[in-house]
Amino acid sequence: MLNFKPLLTALALLFYLLSVPALAKTEPSIFVSTDWVNQHQDKLVLIDLSSQSSYQKFHLPNAIWVNYAWLIRPQNGIALSGGADYMTMVLSELGIKNEDHIVIYDDMGNLDASRLYWELKKLQHPKVNIMDGGTVSWVLGGYKVTQAVPDRLAKSFYRQPKTNLTNALTADKTEVLVAIKDPKTILLDIRTEAEYVGDPKQKRSGHIPSAVWFDWTRAVNAYNGFKLVEEKTLLNQLAEIQIQDKQQPIIVYCNSGHRAAHSVVMLQSLGFTNVKLYDASMQEYAIDESLPLKLGKQP
Repeated sequence: MLNFKPLLTALALLFYLLSVPALAKTEPSIFVSTDWVNQHQDKLVLIDLSSQSSYQKFHLPNAIWVNYAWLIRPQNGIALSGGADYMTMVLSELGIKNEDHIVIYDDMGNLDASRLYWELKKLQHPKVNIMDGGTVSWVLGGYKVTQAVPDRLAKSFYRQPKTNLTNALTADKTEVLVAIKDPKTILLDIRTEAEYVGDPKQKRSGHIPSAVWFDWTRAVNAYNGFKLVEEKTLLNQLAEIQIQDKQQPIIVYCNSGHRAAHSVVMLQSLGFTNVKLYDASMQEYAIDESLPLKLGKQP
C-alpha cells in the first residue's frame, strides 16, 4: 500500500506558507464599504459626524450623533485637540468603551469623521474604521435610514492607555520650522490653490516655505458617492509632487487642522507610516509675524 502521508503533510505545509501573505492582506483597512457596514452593523457602534440638522433628517439605524465641536478644545484662541485626558472624558460621556468596534461617517466626504479617527488612533483604540463615502454612499446604495434617535448609551469609563500616540501623530510649530530646511521631511499643504498661492495684498498670506500643495478634495470622488479615490490614482497624484517613499516623514497642515486630518488618514490608508498632523496649522503659524510665508505656486 502506498503511503500518502508524507505527501499530504508536504502539501498542507505548502498551502499554509502560500496562504500567510494572502491572509495578511485581508486585515481590515481604515476604510470599510457600506456593504460591509450593512452586514455587520449589529456588532458596531456607529458614529455620525454630520451636522445636527442632517442627522435629524436621516441617519443610519442606531447611529449616535457627535458634534465636531466636541473634538476641539480652544487654547489661546486656537482650535486644537483637547488631548488624551479630554478625549477620554468625551468618549466616556458618549458611552464609548475600549472594546467597541467603532465605525465613523459623515455627509462631507468623511472630512469630520477623519478628525475623530485621528483622535481615536492617538488613544490606540483597537477597532475603528471609517465608512467609505459616508452618508452619500449609504443612501445611493439603497440601505435603510431612519429619523429615530437611539437611546443614549450609558456613561462608560473609557480607559486611557498607559502610553498614547499623540507625539507620533501630531506635529508642533518647532517641528514645522525644522522641516522647512529638512529635505527629508515633506510639508504638505492641503488647502485650496488660492490659499496656497496667497494674496500679495494681504499682510500675511501664502504657504509655509518648502511646502508642496495637494488640495484635499482631490482624494474624494464626488462622482462615486464621495468615496475615497482609488489607490492607484492617489499614488500617481502623490508621485507627481514627489511623495512616494512611504517611510518618509510627512507633516500635513491646513488652516485649523480640520481638512488636514482627512489627508492624514488618506495617506495612512495608502500605507504611509510616518504622517503627522500639524494641529495648530496656519491659525498658529500665520499669526506669528516672525515666521516666513511664501507667495506663489512654487514650494
